[in-house]
Amino acid sequence: MLRKIFLSVLAIALMLVAIPNMVMAQDTMLEEQKGKTLRAEPDLTVGQADLEDIQAFATFFKSLNFTFSIDTTYQYVFSKPNGEQITDGSRPLYPDNNTFSINAFTTTIEKTPSLGGGIVDLFGFRTDLLIGEQAGLLFSAGLGDEDSEIDLYQAYINLLIPAGDQRLYLSGGKFVTLAGFEVIEARHNPNVTRSWLFGNAIPFTHTGIRLAAPVGPFNLTVGLNNGWDKVDDNNEGKTFEAQAAYTYSGDTITDFWFGATYYGGKEDDDNNSWRNLFTVVGLMTINEAWTLAVDLDYANEKDVADLGGGNASWWGIAGYIVADVHPAVTLALRGEFFDDSDGVRIGTPGTGVKVYEVTPTISIRPFKGLIAGVRYLDNMEWRFEFRWDHADEPFFVQDDGELSKDQYGLMVQLLYWIEI
Repeated sequence: MLRKIFLSVLAIALMLVAIPNMVMAQDTMLEEQKGKTLRAEPDLTVGQADLEDIQAFATFFKSLNFTFSIDTTYQYVFSKPNGEQITDGSRPLYPDNNTFSINAFTTTIEKTPSLGGGIVDLFGFRTDLLIGEQAGLLFSAGLGDEDSEIDLYQAYINLLIPAGDQRLYLSGGKFVTLAGFEVIEARHNPNVTRSWLFGNAIPFTHTGIRLAAPVGPFNLTVGLNNGWDKVDDNNEGKTFEAQAAYTYSGDTITDFWFGATYYGGKEDDDNNSWRNLFTVVGLMTINEAWTLAVDLDYANEKDVADLGGGNASWWGIAGYIVADVHPAVTLALRGEFFDDSDGVRIGTPGTGVKVYEVTPTISIRPFKGLIAGVRYLDNMEWRFEFRWDHADEPFFVQDDGELSKDQYGLMVQLLYWIEI
């Protein structure tokens, strides 16, 4: 409905621009033939061309998908100084304590490439522009900094390449990582806070090229990029990525996805360090009501500068149970373990730490289905969450400056989004 209204307004506006040109053209002809007998109707080819341009633009605009979303929260972590940010790695993307936060206003514009039309239809693109406090936490080296309030975390062009009965998708630009289960946009995650794995074990984005090949229920992806969260490369090497995924859907198991992902390349400035990342993610939805997911990540790195040239590794696992108990109510539970024994991700280099967390979340859409045919009311969602973190050694800073093995927190989130 909004798309139709927008197109109508746009067409009227462009016609209002075109009509004066038509009138001017007609007036010019009348001036030239002043005093003479008109032998033909005025030539209105300019107006016809304008109308064709309007139609072409409207067709292009109709192929675009727009999404606007907002993420706001209030968080209170017990035994933390009021107003002090949480910098221990336990709250990636949500470090503010005892404050209301406008985390992200995200605008997504996407055109999906397709067959059946002309060459132009084979091309597509996507941009995700984030405005808010999370911009400075997501920024990639070479595009923004930790004080940024705007972050373009995706911007790529993709090309659909017909290859017999198969289709290949070639993308170039900046895109989110293939690794892990959780994602940047809040509404696509079952919990409010992100896992230790999301913020510390894997990257956020990559800049480079990516080739995807769907083959029946399988999808194979390979690519080259500048490394973890880098627009400008900081060394002479490139990072290689690969993923193999399998998808299935049926009557009882309504959705099943399993994927294995690998990243390998030089990440430090000195061209010596080589980092490997392996992730395995599985997701299964039963009767469209219960979803079970698991995320296993392992990484190692050679010649780490912070360890005086030594080697390091980190790994973790997270499990998720999500239950749609009502069309407007969803319950989610996450349990997680993360081992940074060498202290290169969250601990002090050479002095590692192991952390655990359990996070139950309830999501409520109070207006879902309330008014038939008004789907934009369905997309307001409240989330309430409790989180317990535990470390094997005193790790979490308390309000008295001492360290504790445990940390407790509450979170309230309001989400809203519109898809056009």
